[in-house]
Amino acid sequence: MKTNEEGEVWLEKVQAYVCPSYLNKTYTDFSDTNSEWLYNLYQKHFPNAKVNGIKSQIKDEIFNLIGKDNYKKKNLIKALRNKFPDIKSGVICRILKKYLSLRVLEIDRTYKTKPFVIKGKYCIN
Repeated sequence: MKTNEEGEVWLEKVQAYVCPSYLNKTYTDFSDTNSEWLYNLYQKHFPNAKVNGIKSQIKDEIFNLIGKDNYKKKNLIKALRNKFPDIKSGVICRILKKYLSLRVLEIDRTYKTKPFVIKGKYCIN
C-alpha cells in the first residue's frame, strides 16, 4: 500500500488518497469498481453515518406500525416508546416531526375526529 505524508492510503480504483478510517469494509463487498468508489465518496462526506443505527430501526418501525394499524400521533409515539424503552421520546418526536414536515408522513384530515398518521405524498416505501 502506498501512503502519503498524512497517512492516507492510495486506492488504484478511485485514483485518490483515502483516510484509512474511511475504509470500513465490513459493510460492502466491493464486487464492482463503482461500488468501492461510491462507498469511499459516501464515507468521505458522511464519515459518522451508521448503516444500521437505532434511528433507522425507529424509522422502519414507524412505517411497519402505520402499515398494520391506524394510529393518532400521540398513540404512535406511545407505541414507539413501548417498542424502544431505552430511547428518549425527544428522539422519536424529532423523527416524526421531520417526516411530517417533509410530507413523508401526513395527518389524515378526511374526518375531523380521526386525525390518523398516514403515509404522505413523498413516501418512498
